[in-house]
Amino acid sequence: MDVNAGDIHEKQFHDAWRGYNQEEVDDFLDRVAEALDLAQRENQAVSQRVAELEQAVATSREAEEMLKKTLVAAQQAGEEAIAQAKAKAARMVKEAEERLQRARDESQEKTASTEADIRRKVLEADRDHMARRRDLDASVERLRAYEAELKQRLKTFMEQQLKSLETLADRDPSLSRPAATASRRHPEVRVTQTPPNSQTARRPAPASGAGQRGGRPESDPPTANEGEAGDVVELPAEQDAGGPQRRSVRSLLWRGDA
Repeated sequence: MDVNAGDIHEKQFHDAWRGYNQEEVDDFLDRVAEALDLAQRENQAVSQRVAELEQAVATSREAEEMLKKTLVAAQQAGEEAIAQAKAKAARMVKEAEERLQRARDESQEKTASTEADIRRKVLEADRDHMARRRDLDASVERLRAYEAELKQRLKTFMEQQLKSLETLADRDPSLSRPAATASRRHPEVRVTQTPPNSQTARRPAPASGAGQRGGRPESDPPTANEGEAGDVVELPAEQDAGGPQRRSVRSLLWRGDA
């Protein structure tokens, strides 16, 4: 028998002798009706919640099934990807090993060729160095011989010039003072006799009246650069056979008298 709050409120009781207090019964029935009404509402809410939960469970089951299927598909795809990656890695490793082996072979060939080239270049450099060394030694010897020859020529030239000045001084007394001054300023130069068979060309002394201006001999300016006493940097060059053969050191010896 279903009883709700409305049934309780509408229920009528008949009066009987020595019955219950009507007010108390009505008050109790009101409270019972309110409690029943509250219980029915709660029951309805619970039923609705249960239905919602059942729907959620059903949805969750569907999602679970879908998730399972997705996981299975992902697992299969992952296994396939792993298999493909392993195969690709194996191919790459094999290709890398082949390239490495080819590179080693080429490197060994290049190394052997390079070593041969280096040895050849070293031998060529040694031969070139020895040839240059021989050429340098020969050049040094030639320069030394040329230096000795030039020094001898300069010495002979200076001696001839001083001898010419002394000869002119004997003929012209006005030149005695410059000759004496030259002897004092250049004590390292001495007049010596040159042997007849000397290879150095002997310059003839100028004539007494030829090439003089105002009683003094005319001469070319010196071409030798002089530093300290006895140091000669540049030597006079020989002239053509048809030109004058005399060289004068008057400007060199008289430089301090100016």
